[in-house]
Amino acid sequence: MDYLNKVDTIKIIDATCGKGKTSWAIQYMNEADPSEKFLFITPFLTEVERIKEGVQQRKFSEPSIGKGNESKFSNLKQLLNKGENIVSTHKLFSRLDKEAYAIIKAQNYTLILDEVMDVIEQIPIAPDDIKILLNSKTSEGTSYISVDEQGFIKWNNKDYNGKFYKDIQLKAYSNSLMMYKDTAIFSVFPIQAFSSFRNVFVLTYMFYGQTQRYYFEMFNIKYKFHSTRFNNEKGKYELIDYVRPSQENVEHLKKNIKIYNKLPKDKKDLNAIGEDEWAFSSSWIRRKLAEGDEFPKKVIKNVYNFYHNKCNTKINKIMWTCVMEFQKDLEHERLTKQFVAVTSRATNDYVDRETLIYLSNRYMNPILKGFFESHNVKVLDEDLWALSELLQWLFRSAIRQGNEINIYIPSSRMRGLLAKYLKGELISSFEKLVEGVFSKSSISTND
Repeated sequence: MDYLNKVDTIKIIDATCGKGKTSWAIQYMNEADPSEKFLFITPFLTEVERIKEGVQQRKFSEPSIGKGNESKFSNLKQLLNKGENIVSTHKLFSRLDKEAYAIIKAQNYTLILDEVMDVIEQIPIAPDDIKILLNSKTSEGTSYISVDEQGFIKWNNKDYNGKFYKDIQLKAYSNSLMMYKDTAIFSVFPIQAFSSFRNVFVLTYMFYGQTQRYYFEMFNIKYKFHSTRFNNEKGKYELIDYVRPSQENVEHLKKNIKIYNKLPKDKKDLNAIGEDEWAFSSSWIRRKLAEGDEFPKKVIKNVYNFYHNKCNTKINKIMWTCVMEFQKDLEHERLTKQFVAVTSRATNDYVDRETLIYLSNRYMNPILKGFFESHNVKVLDEDLWALSELLQWLFRSAIRQGNEINIYIPSSRMRGLLAKYLKGELISSFEKLVEGVFSKSSISTND
């Protein structure tokens, strides 16, 4: 479905974590013509410093709070107006507006996006409040909001001075809100942002299992897959034809990722708590917590048993996660500083962590899934989305540097997905399922 102006083909640099995607990007920026201007966007401030230090052939500026409490966003616009090379975060990039898009287009910038963004997020507003908003009229009898045929929300009440719907009002003015069945509202990253750039590169892994792929398809955006490798003869990184996950050699991962499973000598199976298919999903955990404190006590006891008895590891070598909502409920008292967000990606801060604990079972928001499908974008396989989320988190650890890790995943579903991935089973079956997707005119895997 063609919602907005199409952008030129976006290059998806899709390769396993640690295959040199960021190193290639640094090399590319060092070798590019001096006249080319770059905007490098990353999730974490630590990567900002890496870019500033790694790109020696051009100076990169980082938006900062200026004199008179000038905001970082205002400073970002100033840097864009000057045509400077800029490195910044996803958070600041998500605030771009029409004025910024115009500057970017005029200055002919290239975007390098390190990891996919949260391009679609559901606004926390109850269906009853949406109903009130839809039925409200101004003193002139005009509806507060209207929804066009594409689903975009337009705010019509210019005299509104209330607070409850203020965020809705502002986002609607920026043309970044979409309605779903009059019961849910989604904040959608403006597709115009991508059409403003001369070139767009997205550095990630397993893109076809991620939300941003569905977002691109919803707006009929063309994208082309590439992979990276280090050419020993030339002594440099290079882009190559896309190497699909089923074609990648994961023997080194299979060898170094030790998934906990009960051994014959073990008296207790730490995985028994998660044998239900839905175990450790958010709704399942909420239900268990509502039943009393037996469940969290058992989880915490299993976690301690794993890292202390099974792995005998030092505390500073551990990283663990769950959905943020349940962190305080499932956190062992000795691991308060070892928590790494379940959505963590694109950071090297945890490459020394050898013992991993994953207390989650990821499912795409069913309302988001319905939203995509209402726009003729079919969510083909949630297992791939869940696996991509798990792998992104797992690759923050010592496996990133080729070192051995031990991981406890009590969820039978998530544990099974990782095991199938390491055997090559899950990816092969999925690629057969989406073969038609790869051959669609909107997607190309070749130069």
